Amino acid sequence: MLSLRGVRKSYGGTPALRPVDVELAAGELVVLTGPSGSGKSTLLMIAGGWETPDGGEVVPHPPLPDLPVERMSWQDLGFVPQSISLFEELTLADNLALARGSAGGGELLEALELGHLAERRPGEVSRGEQQRAAVARALVASPALVIADEPTSHQDHRRAQLVLGLLRAAADRGAAVLIASHDPAVVSRADREIRLGAGAVTRG
Repeated sequence: MLSLRGVRKSYGGTPALRPVDVELAAGELVVLTGPSGSGKSTLLMIAGGWETPDGGEVVPHPPLPDLPVERMSWQDLGFVPQSISLFEELTLADNLALARGSAGGGELLEALELGHLAERRPGEVSRGEQQRAAVARALVASPALVIADEPTSHQDHRRAQLVLGLLRAAADRGAAVLIASHDPAVVSRADREIRLGAGAVTRG
């Protein structure tokens, strides 16, 4: 599904990713772990096509979308950024409809305990509820590749399990799912863990 081969990236001369190799198969949920600053978010952005590596290659290379971060969700790729990035002027239901290209997503909102909030705007719900809406937006079009950056960081244990259950189900249906997380609960639901340290793969 996705291969990162010898990928490296620096910002202002400081390496964020040293040459790394990562393979992701369809039907697999892989979690990236490691301390803050280890390169997890940079790797996700390169994997999704929103950052261009300084070297190495991404195969197949996803097209760089001509979209703001709020709309990084479409048929082939669903993205949950740390920043959440919902459209503030739209309701939660409309944020999902925009990602899908049509009405829909009610079942996902219900599964994430957001059905009663569907007609509220992001500023009218909690940070955790916004994050779950971002997860629903990423999954609503049943994408082949799902990339999620700390998707449980604003959730209590029970609601984190709701999020993880849907991400696990996406992989079980055949999507390739790549998650960066510090959450041991995410690791417990993954097929494989890749640990980063100082921009390099130290395990996995």
